[in-house]
Amino acid sequence: MYKKLISLAALLLASTSATTAYSQGAYISASGPVNRSMGGASTAAPISALSAMYWNPASISGMEHSELEVGVDLLFTDHNVTSTAGATTGSTDADPGVFPVPNFAWTHRLEDPRYTFGLGVNSVAGFKTSLPADTTNPVLAPQPTGLGQITSEASFLQIAPVLSMAVTERMSVAAGPLITTGQVGLEPFVFDSVNGDNTYSTGRATRYHWGGGFQLGSYFLMTPDWQVGASYKSKAWMETFEFIGADENGLPRTLTCDIDLPSVTSIGTGYTGFDQWLFAADIRYFDYANADGFGDGASYDGTGKLSGLDWSSVFALALGAQRSVGERLALRAGYTYNQNPIRESESFFNMASPLIYEHVLSMGGSYKLNDKVAVNVAWSHYFENTRTGAIILPTGTVPGSSITNRLSADFLSFGIVMKH
Repeated sequence: MYKKLISLAALLLASTSATTAYSQGAYISASGPVNRSMGGASTAAPISALSAMYWNPASISGMEHSELEVGVDLLFTDHNVTSTAGATTGSTDADPGVFPVPNFAWTHRLEDPRYTFGLGVNSVAGFKTSLPADTTNPVLAPQPTGLGQITSEASFLQIAPVLSMAVTERMSVAAGPLITTGQVGLEPFVFDSVNGDNTYSTGRATRYHWGGGFQLGSYFLMTPDWQVGASYKSKAWMETFEFIGADENGLPRTLTCDIDLPSVTSIGTGYTGFDQWLFAADIRYFDYANADGFGDGASYDGTGKLSGLDWSSVFALALGAQRSVGERLALRAGYTYNQNPIRESESFFNMASPLIYEHVLSMGGSYKLNDKVAVNVAWSHYFENTRTGAIILPTGTVPGSSITNRLSADFLSFGIVMKH
């Protein structure tokens, strides 16, 4: 059974690694239906393999059993762009479609019970949208008058082996590498110079690009009822992305840009003092301001090249609760608040990466088929949010102009957990 589930997870990850998700900025806010139904809170509440491996690998030492968990999210988004220039105002809906986001994690208690090995393979970050060219919408008018059709797809997959050691009966620590691969596509490609006819090329990554980092974690049982945890994911240092583009004559040209994932610091607590209840709370810090591409200033050079997205570093709060009902059923609910990394003044630069949500409500549950196998489902709603700013071209701000991004989204998650 383990081998079949691992094969299924590997197939899903291989077939969908180019899909992406809206998240805490670019970072996906939860991993799998159990973690999602808890609002992503799990730094000190290791109730499943994905929950523990995603936000605090040291907490796998606190799990009672070795475990394999496979999860798939289905993402539904609603993105709209409205712009005004002079006397013309237009509104256009994006059509990014529905796509899956897979994850799996495996934890195994070694022969020496002090040590627990874990392996996570997760879709950790990305964004996606598709806006058609629209002559009635000034910002989407064909180039060079506007930007024309806007399509974007960025996905980052992380392979995370880890070893957790129980230092004492109440304290564990963990460490491991983060092996990251990413795929990016963007039209128009504004992160390199314009062509001779003053239009931007399209850009599609020549291949999957690779990078790496590390993660650390700690987990401590303060009392029988209270647990605390902390973790740190380093920045994912990625190699320079290269893209296939075309000049004004249709001849190939090579485009480049630097994109790194930000470091993430998490602290959390869990409480089990009420019968059949678990409560969890996490606070996280995403350092986008110091991540290449995301944190670089949104300004043009003399060739029309955009330097970056100018995102701010942000905090996020995750709250979750679980209630066991009988021996087989567990119900969960969660809430997530994210500071917005995109300022109003950067609305124009983030039409292709409109990751502007702030409030997320989640719920879900698990049903045990037997003592070893449980099925999990979850739903998250990302409440509608907007960002409005001026249209800013290489020649400067367009007087009297405005651009508004509107975004809402829903996740439907399902998966299976097998304990050993």
